[in-house]
Amino acid sequence: MKKEFLPYYISRAVLSAIFAILVMGLTWKAFVFAIILFGLFVLYLHSGWFLVDPSHPLTPLRRDEHGRQIQRIALITAVVVGILLFVISMQASTLWGTSLITGPLALSIGVLTYFLTQFILFARQ
Repeated sequence: MKKEFLPYYISRAVLSAIFAILVMGLTWKAFVFAIILFGLFVLYLHSGWFLVDPSHPLTPLRRDEHGRQIQRIALITAVVVGILLFVISMQASTLWGTSLITGPLALSIGVLTYFLTQFILFARQ
């Protein structure tokens, strides 16, 4: 970890913690989840998949055209997965009277789909 990216590390640690607490509550599992998310943010910074511009301390990652195409595919995939889960859950609750997947869980799965899709597409390079 480099000192010049300290604002990035701190901001991503806070984002990881907030997201983990929103998804899992204030438990030890949320702590583990936050560590994993933070690790992925550090991987993105040091992977070589992005241009790094240290003049922007909170957002040093920059995308080239290939990165923008991957981001677009990942975003479309995440939105489709999130909406499908939500719609299926609503239909299931109408049919069976119980919700299998809540709205926040569908949103969380959509966000994780976004990051997972990006990771897989960048790893194929």
